[in-house]
Amino acid sequence: MEAILQAAPVAIHLLDLDGTVRLWNPAAERLFGWERDEVLGHRAPWVPKAQWDAFRRHLEQVVQGEVLPGFELELQRRDGAPLHVELWTSCVATPTGPAQCLGMLVDLTERRRSDAFRRILFEAGEVLPASLEPDATLEHLARLAVPAHAESCRVYLEDAEGRVRCVVSSGQDAHATRLDAEAQAPTEEAVANVITSGEAALQAGPPSWLCVPLGRHGQVPGALTFTTSERTYDARDVALANALAHRAALALDNARRYQEALRTSRTREELLAIASHELKSPVSALQLQVQNLRALLERATEAPPRERLQRGLDLMGRLTKRQAHLIDALLDLSRIHAGRMELNPEPMDLGALVREVAERFEPELAGSGCLLTLTLPPDAPGHWDRLRLDQVLTNLLSNAMKYGRGNPIQVELSGTDAQVRLDVRDGGIGIAPEHLPQIFQRFERAVPGRAYEGVGLGLWIVRQVVEAMGGSITVHSEQGVGSTFSVLLPRQRG
Repeated sequence: MEAILQAAPVAIHLLDLDGTVRLWNPAAERLFGWERDEVLGHRAPWVPKAQWDAFRRHLEQVVQGEVLPGFELELQRRDGAPLHVELWTSCVATPTGPAQCLGMLVDLTERRRSDAFRRILFEAGEVLPASLEPDATLEHLARLAVPAHAESCRVYLEDAEGRVRCVVSSGQDAHATRLDAEAQAPTEEAVANVITSGEAALQAGPPSWLCVPLGRHGQVPGALTFTTSERTYDARDVALANALAHRAALALDNARRYQEALRTSRTREELLAIASHELKSPVSALQLQVQNLRALLERATEAPPRERLQRGLDLMGRLTKRQAHLIDALLDLSRIHAGRMELNPEPMDLGALVREVAERFEPELAGSGCLLTLTLPPDAPGHWDRLRLDQVLTNLLSNAMKYGRGNPIQVELSGTDAQVRLDVRDGGIGIAPEHLPQIFQRFERAVPGRAYEGVGLGLWIVRQVVEAMGGSITVHSEQGVGSTFSVLLPRQRG
């Protein structure tokens, strides 16, 4: 019997009816922390005072002949930490004295942790994907682990400038503040290190904290932190936090994609309406001009005034050109998306092409009041697609006139042996700083709304063409001062 007690993997104790300990095996020492000599002959110290009456009634039931298998209760370790156990108790009759209670106890801590982990992950799988709002997803995430896994949970995100900030928190704020004051919660620097390295960080305790990256492979630049004062986090807690963060990152990614799709859909609908208007307007104006010229011819008893016919034909030409330009932009959008934009590079002089395009714009420049100044070298040879560069120059000059408010436009061409640089500068309205990062995107325009014609494809197509030739395009702009678009092109592709 002694050998069985010594080798048993479960805690075994023998108690008198008043709770005095008569037997205490090594497994019980390991489980509760009290050694045999410290408890024998003393009332069971692992029963909290608040639960002593209920525990005493439990012993009385056993002595009266009841067998209570698998009874769950919360006791405490020697260090005061709570301990959830499953207790099997039966009565032991003695020939000379009162009956005693024999108990066998199994630690439920790991089982309860596993059950709690499964519940949290199951709830995460149910709740997180259900929200398609990123803010709501973060709120759900912060609440999932509190209070079962942590006393406080915080979500940190990295902003566009690389600063880390807490965006959502849940749990005992007052306690979390105390932990911060005691330097027991992760600092923003520690959180930033986790985001940068992609590796979890853990500080033992109690109090204890852990921090895990919110997304993998750069999905979401953020981190998730947990704090507790009751125990020390370990590798299993890190595994749970990582699993939770992984599910959250997927849900956030889906939510953001959904929001982007909504924004794209709304933008597309707005721009399709603008495109319809842009296509319809020149057609309506053309029809009106045709009707006016026809009426002029029908009313005239002799040859109609040449000047009146010339003005009408010039206007019809401009309207036709505007419509053709819009149709070409929509066709280019389709070709680029389908991967069918072809380049036909040939030896050419970019300076000569700039002069040719400038001459073509002379009537429009005169009408807008913009003075165009060219600063060109004697020659600027290279190997490029002439038609596509014509398209680039046309778009940049059109934009300069559209937003230039009649101010002078400067086109400057310079270069080195390896590349050429084209600068198109206007003194117009400029571009707001918040719009600069988007102006080369599809369906984006420097000025939102319908104050200026266009569907937001010109600069996107320019960028696609320039990059296809191995070059780059940038913009520097200041509101009320003007904008400068700069194109860099290698003289020889590849």
